[in-house]
Amino acid sequence: MRKINYALALIESATLALALSAMGTSPGYASGFIEDASLKGNVFYWQRQRDRRDTDPNSEYQGQYRDNLHHASLNSNLDFQSGYAGEWIGLDFAVFGAAELSSSGPAAPNEIGFSKARTRWDEKWDGDSSGASVYNAALKFKYNDYWLRAGYIQPTGQTIIAPHWSFLPGTYRGAEVGARYDFKEAGALSLSWMWSDKYKAPWYRDLYNFRQADGKTPVSYLHSFGMKYDFKNNLVLEGAFGQAADYMDQYFAKAAWSATPYGNALSASYQFYGAHDKVSGGAANPRDVYDGLAWLQAITVGYNVGPLDLRLEGSWVKAEGNQGFFLQRMTPGYASSNGRLDIWWDARSDWNANGEKAVFAGAMLDLTPWQLAGWKVGASYVWGWDARPATLPGVDPRQRLKESAWNLDLIYQIQQGRARDTQFRLHYTHYDNHSDLPGYSGGYGNIFQDEKDIKFMVLVPFTLF
Repeated sequence: MRKINYALALIESATLALALSAMGTSPGYASGFIEDASLKGNVFYWQRQRDRRDTDPNSEYQGQYRDNLHHASLNSNLDFQSGYAGEWIGLDFAVFGAAELSSSGPAAPNEIGFSKARTRWDEKWDGDSSGASVYNAALKFKYNDYWLRAGYIQPTGQTIIAPHWSFLPGTYRGAEVGARYDFKEAGALSLSWMWSDKYKAPWYRDLYNFRQADGKTPVSYLHSFGMKYDFKNNLVLEGAFGQAADYMDQYFAKAAWSATPYGNALSASYQFYGAHDKVSGGAANPRDVYDGLAWLQAITVGYNVGPLDLRLEGSWVKAEGNQGFFLQRMTPGYASSNGRLDIWWDARSDWNANGEKAVFAGAMLDLTPWQLAGWKVGASYVWGWDARPATLPGVDPRQRLKESAWNLDLIYQIQQGRARDTQFRLHYTHYDNHSDLPGYSGGYGNIFQDEKDIKFMVLVPFTLF
């Protein structure tokens, strides 16, 4: 922990010294750094009641819903972003804090406050605490079509490396470099590469190293290269490749298209996520994740009709092997790193078991036409089937599992006054595991039992300058 704190202080000191040095060379440098700077923040409130069905045949509560995660948390952040001194060098610095107001239920950490453990690898799963953490401390550079960020950062380019999110993002220690070439009517090409040797999810306070699936074998670094071509005719193509050193290769491809038939917004995409680990041995080797190439494919369609937003999306997974489900991150362990996945259904399950197909249908209605400006209501449903178990001893490979969930949403955003843009969000999920298997059992390492989940959020943004 002392080494991490020392490294953080060193990066912050070096960043500030370099920025001040650049600004000191001429008055124009300082004006660019200060005049284009901003200091913004948010106050967040989160309350959750998640109950899970008890299927233990030896339990007196068998068949009943029991507390799984009940908590209330208060978060707040400050985010400073400078302008560019001399139009080429700047500084970003951001910090957030969390206060645990109440907490009960066996699930921990709750991923909104801070875990009692300071790093993932010290996790004892015994509760949460209040605290504070720096989540961004970086130098940034730009020159013509090129840019670079280094320090404690969140990826912003085209790679497949991404952070976890609570209200605020996780943090990588590393560097990211990119370029954007504008070919006018012919389109625009964006490129980026990122390298990192440490990470922390937002519910941990200290950085930690990457590890393989056994949670012990170290991974020295992650890196990824990505590109995006915007044809400027409503077609965008993306691709990326990533590696966890000597352990995992990952791939990403996406084609997105949009149009406005009859004045209504229509969008569609095809997405491919692939992964291949470099170890073998199946269940005999806890570092082995997949048998051959694993993948998740998805198709999404969105259509806007006046105040009504409609979504229809589907996914299909192949993830044979020791793990039995697909993950977009290059280090499979919980909170050990994260990767890009442009699908989010907010329906509890990840819908990513081997062989699983899933379909999502949702609608969100803006009530402004009915003199209820700022109010939205929504509903959605997910159905997943043909989920197959991991390739493990004693597990029947002929098993198949179905799961489903339905969701309700109520959103209000203040439209004017000092509290403008403050949001209130209420989300309810009713999740069904259509089997009697206890959670995470039977070769289904990422599927739990039936749940009822209520989340209430308040988001209050503010700007100091």
